[in-house]
Amino acid sequence: MKTLDARIRFTGERRQVTALFYDIVGSTELLLRSEPEKFFRSVSALHQSAEAIIKKHGGFLHQRLGDGGCCFFGYPEQSEDAAESAVRASLALLRLAAGAKGKARTPFRLRIGVATGLVVFSTEGDEIVGTAPVLAARLQAEAEPNSVLVAESTVQLTRQKFEYSLLREARLKGFDEPIALWRPRERDPAASGAAPPQEPDRPIRGRERELAALASAWNSALANKGSLIAIVGEAGIGKSRLVGEFARNLQGTSHEAVVFQCGRRMESQPLHSFVSFLERLVGDASILKDGNVRAVKQALQASGREVDAAAVETILAFTADLSPAPSRNLRVSDLSGRAFRRKVIEAAADLLTCKAAGIPTLLIFEDVHWADDMTLELIDRLGALADGLPMLVVQTSRIRRSLAVATEIELSGLTAAAVRDLVASIWGEHPPPGLSDFVLDQCDGMPLYAEELTNFLRERQPLGTSLTAWKGLLREGGVSSLNDLLSARLAATGSARRAAQFASVIGREFSISLLAYLLEGVSRQKVDTDIDRLLSQGIIERSSITHGAFQFRHVLAQEAAYGSLLKSDRRRIHRRIAHRLIGETKPSLPAAIAAWQCAEAGLHDAAAQFALAAAEACVLRSAMREANVSLELCEREVDSLSRRHPERAELALSLFELRGVVAAALEGEGSQSARRVYSRAMQFLKKQPPALRMKHFPVYWGWWFTAPNILTQQSRARIVVGDMQAVEDRETRLQSYHCGWATSFHAGEHAFCLDCVAKGLDLYEADSAVRNRAFFGGHDAKVCGLGESALSYLLLNETGASEDAIRQCLEWGTATDHAGSMVHALYYAMVLARCQSRYADVHALGEQMLSLAERHGLAASQARANMYCGWTELMTSPAGRGAARFEAGLALQQQLGTDDNFSMHSDMHAQVLQRRGRPAEALAIVQNAISVGRSSGQWFWLAELYRLSAKLRRDVNDAPSSIRRDLTKAVQIAEGQKAAWLAERAKRSLDGLQDNGSGTG
Repeated sequence: MKTLDARIRFTGERRQVTALFYDIVGSTELLLRSEPEKFFRSVSALHQSAEAIIKKHGGFLHQRLGDGGCCFFGYPEQSEDAAESAVRASLALLRLAAGAKGKARTPFRLRIGVATGLVVFSTEGDEIVGTAPVLAARLQAEAEPNSVLVAESTVQLTRQKFEYSLLREARLKGFDEPIALWRPRERDPAASGAAPPQEPDRPIRGRERELAALASAWNSALANKGSLIAIVGEAGIGKSRLVGEFARNLQGTSHEAVVFQCGRRMESQPLHSFVSFLERLVGDASILKDGNVRAVKQALQASGREVDAAAVETILAFTADLSPAPSRNLRVSDLSGRAFRRKVIEAAADLLTCKAAGIPTLLIFEDVHWADDMTLELIDRLGALADGLPMLVVQTSRIRRSLAVATEIELSGLTAAAVRDLVASIWGEHPPPGLSDFVLDQCDGMPLYAEELTNFLRERQPLGTSLTAWKGLLREGGVSSLNDLLSARLAATGSARRAAQFASVIGREFSISLLAYLLEGVSRQKVDTDIDRLLSQGIIERSSITHGAFQFRHVLAQEAAYGSLLKSDRRRIHRRIAHRLIGETKPSLPAAIAAWQCAEAGLHDAAAQFALAAAEACVLRSAMREANVSLELCEREVDSLSRRHPERAELALSLFELRGVVAAALEGEGSQSARRVYSRAMQFLKKQPPALRMKHFPVYWGWWFTAPNILTQQSRARIVVGDMQAVEDRETRLQSYHCGWATSFHAGEHAFCLDCVAKGLDLYEADSAVRNRAFFGGHDAKVCGLGESALSYLLLNETGASEDAIRQCLEWGTATDHAGSMVHALYYAMVLARCQSRYADVHALGEQMLSLAERHGLAASQARANMYCGWTELMTSPAGRGAARFEAGLALQQQLGTDDNFSMHSDMHAQVLQRRGRPAEALAIVQNAISVGRSSGQWFWLAELYRLSAKLRRDVNDAPSSIRRDLTKAVQIAEGQKAAWLAERAKRSLDGLQDNGSGTG
C-alpha cells in the first residue's frame, strides 16, 4: 500500500515558520585578499558546518546564497519549538565563527537575522512566500558583525527561554512601521517555566442577566409552565457557552437534558438531529432502518419513555429504509404527504414530551440556523406543548426566526467590565495596565475573540507594556482577526496540526477511524497522540452526540484549520474521503454529506448520485423543502459534467423527475414551476434513445399531469400511450393507459377512454399497484379505470355496464385498504349517483367519504364530500338548508386548487344559487363554466351545462331564441360525443320547449 506522502502530498500549505538568514561579513574583501581556491574551501567548510548546526537544531538549509544561507525551522517538518530552535541555532553559529578564528586560514564573521510568521510554501520547497524570510533577511543586514537580531514575533515565542535586550527600532525596507531589533543571549534553563495550561471550561463571564433569565424560565417550568427560549447571536458570541453554563448549573438536580445538534450541510436531512437522538437511544441505527417496532419500544421503555404504539410505527415509517424507485413519480395534493409529515412531527413531539410529566426536561437544539424545515416545525410544536409541562426548550441560532411562542434572548458583545474580568481570569494574575482595554478594543466584546486574544498575549508574555508593543506583537504574528488567532493556536500544536487539518475536511465532527484512514502511513499511536494534543489545547473535544467521536470545540476552529489548507490539498483530501464513500456497501456518512465531499473533490458524477439519493430519501418522507437543498447541489454538479459524459443524460433525467415532484408538492401540480420543469424534461427526453425514454416514464406522467388544460392534456395523453406501446414493463404501459382514460373522459372521447381502460386493466398486477398507487395519481389504477368506465358507460346510455363497473370499483377500492383509492372509488360512485339525481345515495356516499377523508387528513376529499352532501341536502329540503355546507366545501376546494371536475361542480353551484332564488347569479356561473369548459377542453358535461343554461334563461325571462340555441348546442355536443344519455336529456328539453314549464326539467 502507498504511503501517505505518495497518496496525498500537499501541493502547498499555510504554516507558521521561523526563518534564519546568515551572511559572511565582508566576503568580497576577503576574497580579494585570499587565493580563490583557499577562499572557496573555507566558505564550503563554513556552509557544511552551518548546515550541520542547523540540522542538529531541527532546521532546514533551504538555500546557499554564495556568502550566506537561508534556513527554516518548522519546515518541512512541523515543530512546536521551531522559534526556540532557530534562536539556539543562531547562537551556535556565532560560536562556530568565534571558535574558527584561530584555526581557519580565512577568518569569517557572521551576521544573522531571525523572524517568525505565517508563510505559504509549495511541497517541493521551491517557492516560499511570506514576511518571515523577508524580515529575517532585513534583520541580518542590520546586525553588527558576529551578532544576531531577532524579530519581536520570535521574541514573544521564546522570551521564557532566552534573555533579550532591545537595541533600537529601525525602519526597514518594505515595512511601513518601525521594527524592534532584539538581541538574544542564553538563559539559565532552570529559570524558564512552562506556560500555565489552558482552561477551556472556565466559568462564563458577563452573562449573569441571561443566566438569570434561563434560571427563571426553568423555575417556571418546574411549576408546569414550560416555554421555548431562543438564544440569538453571531458566531463566537457565546451562545453555546451560555447554554452549557446553564446546564452545568442544573447538575445535581433531578432532571433530564437532551442536546440536539444541527449541522452545516445537514439542512437536507429531515429531522437529522432527532434521528441521531433515536440512534443513540436504541444503540443501533439498523433497528430504525429495519423498522423494528419491538426493539424500539423496548429501548424507549428502558429510557423511561412510554409512547403509543401508533406513534412508534409512524416514526419507524419515517426512519425505515424505503425503496427510492417510486419517489420520482408525481404525487397529487390529496396524498402530498402533508398529513404524514404532520403525523411524524406529532409522534416525535410525543416521544420527547412523554417523560416530561414525570421528570423536568431540558431540550437543547444547537445551531438552529442550520436546521432542516421539519426540525424547525418540531421545535415550534415542542414550544407549544411546553406550556403545561415541566419542560424548557432552548434553541441557539445566528439568525432570528419569527416565533410566536418563543421568548428571545439576544446576545450582544460583553461589557467592558466583563471583558476585564475575562482577561483577569485567563491571565491568572493582574494583567498589565491597559491590556484589558486593548483586548476590548480589538474584540469588540466578542467572548471567543477576547479569550483567544488574551491567551495569545499571555503565552508570549509581551516584554513591552505599551499599546505599540501589543500592536506590534499582533502584526508580527500576522494576527488581524479571530481566524488568525485560531490559526496561531493551531500552529502551536506542532505536528498535531496536520491531524486537525485532515479532520477539518471531514467536518466539524469526525471519527478516529476515518481520520486514521486519511492519515495513511501514520501509526495509530501517533494519531492518538495528536488527538490528545488537540484536546489539551482546547481545539477539539469529545462529541456529546456520537459515542467515540470528536468534534472541533467551535465551528470557527474547524474553519481556521480548513482555511490553512491550500485549495488543491483540500481537494486531494476530499477525494480520498469520496473514494472511500463511493466504495462502501453500507454508507458511513449521510448521503448529503457524501454529496458535498464528492463535489469538493471534483467528482461531479458521484456528487450528483449522492445528492439524488439524499433528495429521494427526503421525497419519500414528504420532506420536500429539504429535498430541494440536495437537488440544487445535484443541478450544479450535473451542469459541471461534460456533455459527453456517459452518465450525464441519466443523471439529468433523474434530476428532472425529482425536481418535478418537489415543485408540484410545494407549489401545486398546476403551478408554473412544475409545468416548466416537466416541459424542459420532455424537451430533453425527446432527444434521447428509445430505451432511455421508456426508462423515464415519470417524466411522461408529470408532463401529462401538469398540462395547463384538458385539450393539451388529451393531446399529451395520446403521445404517452403511443410512445409506451413498445415498453415491456407492464406497469409502465398500464400507467400510460391511465393517462389516456383519465383525460379522454373529461374530453368527451368515451370510446378512447373505454379502450384505454380495457387494455390497461389487462396489464394490471395487484403487487405493482401497491408500490405505485401512492405516486401515480394517489390512487389504485384499477379503481380509477373502473370508475372512469362507469361514468363513460352512463353517458353512452349503457346503464347495465355502468352499474356493473361502479360495483366493481367500490368493491376493489375497499379491498385495497388504501385511503386514497377508497375515497377515489366513493367519489366516482357519488358523481354517478349525482348524474342520476339519486340524492339519498349521493348523501350516504358523501358522508362515508367525509369520514374516511377526515381520518386520513385528505383535505381535497373533505371539500368534495361537503360539497356533494350540502348540494343534496339543499335539493331535498326547504331552501337554505345545506347551502352553507356546500359553500364551505367549495371555498376549501378553491383554496386548495384541486377542482378537476369544474364543469359538474359549477353545475351544482348554479343549482344551489337557483334554489336560493338567485337565478341571474346562477346563470353567470353556468356561462363561465361553459366558457372555461370550451377553452380548456373539459367537454364531457358541456351538454348538461347548456341544458341548465336554457332553464336559467327561462327563469330570468330571456328570449326564447336564446333558450332554443342553448338546447340545440346541447344536443349537438352530446351527439358529437356519442353520449346518447346526454343527448336524450337535451332532446327532451328541446322537444318540450313549447310546453310551459317542462322544457328544461
